[in-house]
Amino acid sequence: MPLRIIAPKSLACGLNFAVNPHHTPPPHPLRTVTIYPPHITPPFSRTMKLTLDLSEMLDLWRLHYAGSPPLADAVFRRNDGIDSTAVYIAAINRWYSRLLREAPASMLAPSRLDLPLPPPSADASTVLSLPAGTVRVLEVRLASWLRPAEVITDPSSPQLPLQLHRFTRATAASPVAFFSGGELRLYPAATAADRLLSLDCAVCEDGLYEFDDSALACLHNYTCES
Repeated sequence: MPLRIIAPKSLACGLNFAVNPHHTPPPHPLRTVTIYPPHITPPFSRTMKLTLDLSEMLDLWRLHYAGSPPLADAVFRRNDGIDSTAVYIAAINRWYSRLLREAPASMLAPSRLDLPLPPPSADASTVLSLPAGTVRVLEVRLASWLRPAEVITDPSSPQLPLQLHRFTRATAASPVAFFSGGELRLYPAATAADRLLSLDCAVCEDGLYEFDDSALACLHNYTCES
């Protein structure tokens, strides 16, 4: 059930630190703030996904990052040949690459892929070849699984050798997916009548920058934390 916090009507009235446990001030209709628990989605929540080309991303970068105070009483000249646009593009690409690899999924604009399911491979897994430019797998789930898979990218993970034996490999209740080199290996394998319920990936396309507008908060320091 949402928790309601009532903000003070005016700070100009002074601060009263005395607390009367028997007195509850009536809520003000314009100053009632509703805080929803993490498992409840507020009715007014929204996401704004941006798809920008290089020119639009440069404009956005200059707006948020490259501002400087105007020179009111001086003439500024330089002849060392520094290309500021090239500097900005390099910084944009560093930021975007890190965003795709490390940022929370809520900051991204993932692509939902729909791929055919091949027959199981020799190690009893289903192997999917993902499109070029796929940087990260955010979620994958088969219809025969009870939950999305745990996505692992570390080739030295102890989970990998466990999948080679039928008594230790993943089950429908705890599926595992290994992503490496553009290949996604699913355990347990898809059944004959199976289908992909979800395959959400962060994909990098040349000349395009796709992300949620919440990622703009981390333009300056290249860090994206939840």
